[in-house]
Amino acid sequence: MEKQLFIINEVRTNNFNDSQVADKIGALWEEAKQYQQENQTFYGIYMDYESDFSGDYSVRVATDYQAFVGAETILIPQQQYRIFPVENDVFATWQEIWKLPLDRSYVFDYEEYLPDGSILIHIGLNA
Repeated sequence: MEKQLFIINEVRTNNFNDSQVADKIGALWEEAKQYQQENQTFYGIYMDYESDFSGDYSVRVATDYQAFVGAETILIPQQQYRIFPVENDVFATWQEIWKLPLDRSYVFDYEEYLPDGSILIHIGLNA
């Protein structure tokens, strides 16, 4: 069953051609903090890829609960995902993922920030 998420905010960026990428993503999370509730999960969603991880893409921050009235919703698509636990640093984990020979779909990837403090990165794969 597809899981429904509630979008808090979003930005379009690029990992390699946007010198403000870290600031843009950091600002998304800073704004999202006002909607944080105890024992709730937050999501960093990566979608609308121009090509692959080197092209432009959209980042959205979302929750699995309606943080405010009128929040746009999105469904996590049913596709195969490979899950990477984040040991220390989210960006360092992404850099390791980029090096792997994965058959990525570039449809929908997401980070899952769990209430216990753990973080999982879900990478969409071609079937």
